[in-house]
Amino acid sequence: MPTYRILSKDDLYSIHWACLDILKETGIRIVEGEEVLKMLNEKGCTVDFDQKTVFFSPSIVEESLRNASKVATIYSPRNSKYDYRLDGRHIYFETDGLNVNTADLETGEWRPSTTDDVANLTRVSDALDSYPSAGGMTASFDKPEYIRGLYDVVTRLNNTEKPTSISIGGGNAESPELSRALFEYQLEVAKVVAGSEEALKKRPLVTGGFWAMSPLQFHGLYVERALKLAERGFPSFVGSMTQAGATTPVTLAGMLAVTTAEILGGICIIQLLYPGTQTIISHSPAAFDMKYGQWAAGAPEESLLNAASVEIARYYGLTDGVMGLVTSAKMPGPQACFDKMMSGILPILAGADVVGGAGGLACSMTASLVELVVDDELCKAMITSIRGVEVNDETLALDVVHNVGPGGHYLAQKHTMNHFMKEQFIPELIDRSGYDEWKKNGEKSLVDRAKEKVKKILKEHSVPPLDKDIQKELDSIIKRAEKELPKRFPYLGG
Repeated sequence: MPTYRILSKDDLYSIHWACLDILKETGIRIVEGEEVLKMLNEKGCTVDFDQKTVFFSPSIVEESLRNASKVATIYSPRNSKYDYRLDGRHIYFETDGLNVNTADLETGEWRPSTTDDVANLTRVSDALDSYPSAGGMTASFDKPEYIRGLYDVVTRLNNTEKPTSISIGGGNAESPELSRALFEYQLEVAKVVAGSEEALKKRPLVTGGFWAMSPLQFHGLYVERALKLAERGFPSFVGSMTQAGATTPVTLAGMLAVTTAEILGGICIIQLLYPGTQTIISHSPAAFDMKYGQWAAGAPEESLLNAASVEIARYYGLTDGVMGLVTSAKMPGPQACFDKMMSGILPILAGADVVGGAGGLACSMTASLVELVVDDELCKAMITSIRGVEVNDETLALDVVHNVGPGGHYLAQKHTMNHFMKEQFIPELIDRSGYDEWKKNGEKSLVDRAKEKVKKILKEHSVPPLDKDIQKELDSIIKRAEKELPKRFPYLGG
């Protein structure tokens, strides 16, 4: 792993003690989480029930960190050969999972995403080597909100053999009873895909957890969902997506302290109630553009923050995922490449376990098939920059140097043929041809070539369908939910 560092040991120590002070003196508010507060109070935390705030002592934080699992395995629902491990020794890239729109492949115009978009984005992700998983980049906004998540999961499962999250615990915080009902359907889907509840425990395919409602808040509904999964032995995640000057202090050090305090608070909640639960963390500190009043995705300070977040995670012995392939650009092109390279390279050099954001545009508002392909090439280029230089007798090539001698060339040497594919980054989309050849080939831009690759993948890349019996059971669950939920919750209609 690379060793690029931004923070000194003294810096890390100072941020750590700032986090402990925040958790002890300011605390974490849990909105609509009375039962969670009661459980934490019974575990020795100080709780202000009037303010709905829990305070964590330094000893509780340290104990929770000792109990938290330091590695995580990401399992494929369909093919174990695609399983991979977050262990602090490998860097993986993930797609952007926040988008509500999809950019039309032909025109680039934005529109609300559909089930077909979910299918196409998943299938293209399945075909690209940079992405070990094919996550949910967007959602089926052509389906009713209450049933959308089930359609999304089944659609993704039908279009990839890579890991793809079976998200449990979502839903609308304004409709907690509906969210609780959906939880059971979501868990049922996971059991069908795994084969049984016992098989699901051995190979957890579900994701559950909660993001902070910055600053220093969690919603009780999502904490409750994560704890229900932890009770069953499933992993959980804790994430923080803060914005400098808006939901944290504008200073980068103050932002890191608040962001990390939120994550440590989430770890404490999980580990106090279910010690040893495999816990995955995600830092997503973001720059905030004071001129436009929005996330400045791709800003250079964001790259610094993400790299520093990785160092903080390592300080605690934790693996970490960051959003490091982000952009404010509204379409694929020069700005998107600039932003994503700028925001991605430092956390990669710092050794992040996961760098997410691929395929997203406009501050993670819009998924783009073209950008997904471009980012695949960017990821390959950036990962090349951290591999180092292999030095041994074969790579020093003294025999070859002596043989060629002064004034010769190495193009015809067997050594060159044996090594150039490994030693050099060979781009697929970047054009290195001469001007005349580029003109002859149609003056195609990077975006033109990426669009052609997308079309080729959609035409030629196929994914084996789900087993017919499994598909039948999944369809049955969706139909049953569509029928039963409107009866239980009349405001849904139907």
